[in-house]
Amino acid sequence: MSGDDQKAKEITEPVSDDGNRRSHPRRSVLWPAKMEVRSVLWPAKVYVGLHEFSCQISNFSLGGAKVRMDLPLKEGTSVILSIPNRGDIPATIAWVADGALGLEFAVNIDTIREMFKDRLGILGLEG
Repeated sequence: MSGDDQKAKEITEPVSDDGNRRSHPRRSVLWPAKMEVRSVLWPAKVYVGLHEFSCQISNFSLGGAKVRMDLPLKEGTSVILSIPNRGDIPATIAWVADGALGLEFAVNIDTIREMFKDRLGILGLEG
């Protein structure tokens, strides 16, 4: 395991499942990165049609993700979550609250598992 992987493993933690209706386990992620002088959680882009919006992924599962962004979008909207060095994931906005969106991936979990096969252990999403 590389130093970065070990560091990432040390700072991930399970997300509470109090009242959780999710069908897949989820982990909070705090992967250090630099974007100019500001640290971010996990930078990504959300595409709605031809429009592109910057966001940060704050938690992730095989079935969806919570992203933070400044623009509120409507529940039920089809989007593409684009993650650098991983690829694009079609999704639907499942919920909107407090500057965050809950995305439900529109691909099967095996597709997501393949995209993140080198990070499944760190994310606690093996098995």
